[in-house]
Amino acid sequence: MPLRYSPLPSPRELDEDAASSLLEENAALDRKAWYPTLRWSLMTTTALVIYSLGICWVTKFIVLGSYRHQLPAPASSFPHPDEKEYVITETGQDGDSWVRHLVYGKPSPEVDEAWYHLIKPFNTRVPAERYESTMNNRTSARVADGSDNPDYYVTLTVYHELHCLMRLRWFLDPEYYANKTWEEQAEDKFAMGHYRHCLWSLLESVLCNGDTSMRTFHWDPNKPAPKPDSPAERKCVNWEWLYNWTMERSFLLQDGLLSHPTFGRLDANLKPVRIPN
Repeated sequence: MPLRYSPLPSPRELDEDAASSLLEENAALDRKAWYPTLRWSLMTTTALVIYSLGICWVTKFIVLGSYRHQLPAPASSFPHPDEKEYVITETGQDGDSWVRHLVYGKPSPEVDEAWYHLIKPFNTRVPAERYESTMNNRTSARVADGSDNPDYYVTLTVYHELHCLMRLRWFLDPEYYANKTWEEQAEDKFAMGHYRHCLWSLLESVLCNGDTSMRTFHWDPNKPAPKPDSPAERKCVNWEWLYNWTMERSFLLQDGLLSHPTFGRLDANLKPVRIPN
């Protein structure tokens, strides 16, 4: 007859079961004890990885930013930017300044003379040693001064830009400067090509220099739109210093210092000098 109840286990079976249960309980306790440690280790490792990546990211931008700010100017600049003198000044102010006179002055011999004086150092002499050490074998015409290693002939970009501004000023008064009407000037392909060249050159310079000085706005009580203000505080080259520096190293075409390899010495109009028979 089958027993209704199972018999009690023997003491030995009780010991084995107890031992087995204890081992299982200890294993479970060990696993539970490891969970916080493992979780903390994973969290710490993850935090360290994120921190390291953050440090690398910040360092990258600091280094790159420092590199951008310390990007050296081309050695071909003459004078080198480190040699220039600078001033902080406010430009764009109203008043009868000499710059305003050059722009708004009516066409006259006096205004033209002021412009020619401004661009007088257009033709600049660069010592051969200075030129050859910075221009990477790029050639340029040389002055015929009779020396064994004559100076090179260049134009500093600032004077080329001033020349372009003077030409654009002529464009505004074609009847005075070219004895032409607006319509006749528009049909002069050579002149218009020169004006476009100047516009392109000035645009390149504006983009290259990227002046970030701030210009403000004010509210007009009679109009809804804000009105721009002209004055702006800017870091500028000390023009008097640069002009005098260049004048000491420039020459005039009338000096007869240019000689073509084929056509010989050139006059002030850049035409071969006629040698009397």
